[in-house]
Amino acid sequence: MLCPVDTKVGLRERKKERTRAELTDAAFRLFAERGFDETTIEDIVEQVEVSPRTFFRYFDSKEDVVIGFFDDMGLELRGFLAARPADEPPFEALRAALGSLIDLYEERAERVMAAKRLARETPAIRARLLDKHARWENWVTEVLCDRLGEPGQDDSHARLIAAVGLAAYSTAVNSWCTVGGTQDLHALADQALREVGRGFDAAP
Repeated sequence: MLCPVDTKVGLRERKKERTRAELTDAAFRLFAERGFDETTIEDIVEQVEVSPRTFFRYFDSKEDVVIGFFDDMGLELRGFLAARPADEPPFEALRAALGSLIDLYEERAERVMAAKRLARETPAIRARLLDKHARWENWVTEVLCDRLGEPGQDDSHARLIAAVGLAAYSTAVNSWCTVGGTQDLHALADQALREVGRGFDAAP
């Protein structure tokens, strides 16, 4: 049975998650209606009825709202990859984890395409995406090193798998966004990953 302190902590964390989600929803809605540059932090917090100080507890800037969405997706990917069977070849495990991530992308297609559109149209966000790509690569490399029995090491083979696999996935997502999500993202990603993964899981 949870003690009262544990209950309070759980409620506080859920409230924080809810406030962050509400700020994110309001920001994306205003970005779509008014444009990124025309939307102020004051506009966003007014929608949620919180103070700018509250906004800065969750985000350092407007750009972080968009990048934070992608970081959340990257953490989901890390969890999916860590949960794959231990005897699965590393690139196959990454492909399967990306397949699970695609399910989330399709569920949140409108948000994904809005974030990608903002990245194309906003230089400040586009520049920050480079950091996001590096974080995703580091997270995937870390999990793959654990799977390969070298935890904590910057294994070059694991990093190559991460970099190439994520690049192929990103290409598929960009193609999917370009056509407004009308194509099958699973098929696009499978094709891209199949092309680049032929040699990774082959027996030496």
